[in-house]
Amino acid sequence: MSRSQFPLSSGWQWKLANANGNDHANKNTVLQDWQPASQFPSVIQLELLHTKQIPDPNIGENERLIQWVGEVDWVYRTSFPTPTRTGQDTELVFEGLDTFATVTLNGREILKSNNMFLPARINIKHLLKPAGEENVVEIVFESALKKGTELEKKYGERASMMRDKRRMQMRKAQYHWGWDWGPIIVTCGPYLPIYLDTFDSRIDDLYITTNLAPDHKSAEIKVNVKVGGTNTNTNTIVKICNAVGETVAENTVQNGNGKFTISNPDLWWPNGNGAQSLYTATATLSSSTHSLDTQSKKFGIRTITLIQRPLDNEPGTTFMFNVNGLDMFIQGGDWVPADNLTPRLTRQKYYDWMVMAKKGNLNMIRVWGGGIYEPEEFFDACDELGLLVWHDFAFACGDFPLHDEYLESVKKEVEAQTLRIRGRASLALLCGGNEDFMLADYDGEPIPGTVLHRKHYDHTDTVGPFENTEFPQRKIYLDVIPKIVKSLCNVQYWANSPWGGPEIANDPTIGDIHQWDVWHGKSLSYQNYKNLSGRFVSEFGMHGFPDMRTVNEFAPNVIDRHPQSRAIDCHNKGHGAETRIARYLAENFRYSQDLEKYVYASQLMQSEAYGYACRDWKRKFGGKGKESCAGMVIWQFNDCYPCTSWSFVDYHIRPKPAYFTIKRAFADVSVGIERTPWSRWIDDDHPRNLIPKFTVWGQSNIKQTVTLVLKAYDMVASKYIDIPSREVTLLPNQTTELGEIEVPNLTEGSLIITSATLVGSKPLARMVNWPEPFRYLNWHKETKVKVEVVGEKVEVSANYPVKGLLLSADGDEEVEWEDNMLDLMPGETLSVGIQGLNDREIKRQFLNDWEL
Repeated sequence: MSRSQFPLSSGWQWKLANANGNDHANKNTVLQDWQPASQFPSVIQLELLHTKQIPDPNIGENERLIQWVGEVDWVYRTSFPTPTRTGQDTELVFEGLDTFATVTLNGREILKSNNMFLPARINIKHLLKPAGEENVVEIVFESALKKGTELEKKYGERASMMRDKRRMQMRKAQYHWGWDWGPIIVTCGPYLPIYLDTFDSRIDDLYITTNLAPDHKSAEIKVNVKVGGTNTNTNTIVKICNAVGETVAENTVQNGNGKFTISNPDLWWPNGNGAQSLYTATATLSSSTHSLDTQSKKFGIRTITLIQRPLDNEPGTTFMFNVNGLDMFIQGGDWVPADNLTPRLTRQKYYDWMVMAKKGNLNMIRVWGGGIYEPEEFFDACDELGLLVWHDFAFACGDFPLHDEYLESVKKEVEAQTLRIRGRASLALLCGGNEDFMLADYDGEPIPGTVLHRKHYDHTDTVGPFENTEFPQRKIYLDVIPKIVKSLCNVQYWANSPWGGPEIANDPTIGDIHQWDVWHGKSLSYQNYKNLSGRFVSEFGMHGFPDMRTVNEFAPNVIDRHPQSRAIDCHNKGHGAETRIARYLAENFRYSQDLEKYVYASQLMQSEAYGYACRDWKRKFGGKGKESCAGMVIWQFNDCYPCTSWSFVDYHIRPKPAYFTIKRAFADVSVGIERTPWSRWIDDDHPRNLIPKFTVWGQSNIKQTVTLVLKAYDMVASKYIDIPSREVTLLPNQTTELGEIEVPNLTEGSLIITSATLVGSKPLARMVNWPEPFRYLNWHKETKVKVEVVGEKVEVSANYPVKGLLLSADGDEEVEWEDNMLDLMPGETLSVGIQGLNDREIKRQFLNDWEL
């Protein structure tokens, strides 16, 4: 018979299984009876929300009120009829159970699972009732908190940098226990699909690898088909079609392996460098009489290589991705799970997120190791939209155990997840985990009960044995995971993020770094980012409030709408974040305690910080031998719930103002200005010359000659200073230094704003550079901003300089702005595309408009 799959997606019910002594659960009689599930897949918090047994944790301080849910056990059940026709094998397939689950079928235990990342297949044919009769599946989910306590007693306590130390005892998403950007919501439930799979023979796996010729004129396609089941008298035909459905190769594969050659292939390129051409390979498994199974997979023809080579005049080596022979500057965002309740994440929501990334000119998403292994919908979107994926394995900031039971579970998990994602066009790198090596190198004062103490170990030892050292977890990252990855695929593996240095993991000259000397650590000024780069910066960030509509949603009570309210603090999980935001604001801006103005000031601050980093680090990507920084991944792209964080797009997929600054810096053509010194703040211990100098540079993906239009405006005299324009040639795929901006007659008292615009047949890139700190600037009292809608464009202009013009529209309906958070020079008109305005009034904010 042909293979058949029956999803078990309806008829599910749930109820309390064991209160574990919790008074709240014991007293709620509603929980004792079976309730219909509102959706499937599911986690229990979704069902309790649906039945109004808990308040929405995304609002106010409700998160604090629902912690009891994670302390008790829950049970789900459903039934299904035995199929009229079954194959030689009939399996019940669980793609993911969160986390401690005992499954029974018709009263008999068939599975005991303790790893939410490990799928399971159980042959149940001998347990099924006669055809047409109902079979009952029941899944009991035990509390992860309860099980964590049991595991502590059995194996000993772990040390934690943050949140509940029990999180490391189990294979469960670490962010469920809370993080410095997310709430504590310890979920359980059947969070991924469950289905019945019946067959005689089936295609277990279809794996495609490509070998692109150096001249790109041909590609060898290797296809591996793994067949399972009892019918061994089969053959497999593989057909390959291009993006428009034309067959480009077809043949019968022998012994599960086939080779095909495609001439003049259409290549898969990252966003900004070309098209995302995808081919489809279809394998058909058949017997002498009929088709048994068919499976299709999309793949891209491309090469992705991590280049680590010496630099011309700097120590260390590059950390640079090369795609199809092109050395690339990576423009990325760090990705956390986009919801605490992951079954809410639809295919459309994943695409909405990745479209936002593509439009923001990102070309990489790094999946952070404290979340989940992202599903097919995530990878489909990245493949189709050209977003390279750096995917951490599910380890983050931890003191993970090494006992046999744990390691055996890890091995199965790594194998299953590597097999699942290994053939993706977008997959650029697999990484062992997040910050575990960096934390082992912690050089501050030891903090008892945490991982924060210096561990002494040989950084150059990548072979081991590691067990009897101060940092035994290296066994996971340097032994267990890489051996499995190497055996299954040819995807580049990297032991941890950050990693690479011979003496410290977070070495700015080798490998990747996390740059937290701004915000965390030394709390340096963000204007210092220029001097804080590494060969590849895979984390750095600055806080900013989300869209004001999002703030109003999570703080609905008027009494909470001030910057220091409990609700505002509840929706900012960063340690000491309220102090850091205030400190960085005080250093740079005059700001108000009115919440809306405070929110705006924080957004402008975040926008400025990311602008400095993006421009200054991308500037370091020169020609061959001069790629002292070959990429950055901003912490973070997204949020798991409505909050203030480092993200530049908030939970509701609303871009923060920083998104547009990043978009401009990451565009195909960009321009930057450096002012030296950047600040007019006088250090009485170190007096200095405060007459600024200006240098300008440009970047382009292609070689082109453009006009560099320079302007200088004297804020004291309220007039322009003439600076001639000139033609410049931008070199391809690197920074081109364009020299100094000669501003005549500057003195110590000069307050000069400079702007640079690169113009081809139209303006291609623009930047305005200001005297800082902004807190010293006085704004002209007659400043007026004109906003006019012309078709699908908004034209804005001002009579005096305006910093950080933020445009928004009345109402909740989303508006898509082509650009925002704009700097206006007097007399200039900027034109911004807009969609979805629908005749609504446009609101405007700009820096210190409340003083005018």
